[in-house]
Amino acid sequence: MLKSLQGKTVIVTGGSRGIGKGIALRFGEAGLNVLVVSRSQADADAVAAEIGPNASGYAADVSTEEGCKGMVEAAVARYGGVDVLCANAGIFPAARLGEMTAADFDHVISTNLKSTFLSVSAVLPAMTRAGSGRIIISSPDRSPVIRAGRITGRARPASSASCAPRRSSLRRRRSPSMP
Repeated sequence: MLKSLQGKTVIVTGGSRGIGKGIALRFGEAGLNVLVVSRSQADADAVAAEIGPNASGYAADVSTEEGCKGMVEAAVARYGGVDVLCANAGIFPAARLGEMTAADFDHVISTNLKSTFLSVSAVLPAMTRAGSGRIIISSPDRSPVIRAGRITGRARPASSASCAPRRSSLRRRRSPSMP
């Protein structure tokens, strides 16, 4: 299935740990050029080293326009373009819902939702110039939610408060429109 993507370039945000790392490794095994994006250059480089010579690490805060534009510029400079964006960056709140501050909530929304919008917005010009591209948006699968009138520390993906906005944005944005 991934053979048709051999030699293509993918950016994986949140690619240094968890599911993002697994996604980056799988794309690398399939022969894609992989830009592993993490807030930590050392963590991104470590995953890129695991993948091999067709990968490199890039440190960026994808909750900022500068971070997202920089990662796209790096992929274009290193690999000649971007064929796939896997917007995977996401965090889980450090506190239960009732203990979260407004700043904690803003941090979760910036990382889990705003970063998706900014990543997609940053990559669209490169994909439009190329005439094609694919965007994959993943969501964190655990966060505090209110269920049956009580606060729990585990959630099903379908009920996760931090996932709902990303799923909604996915439904509205199926793929980039190309000229």
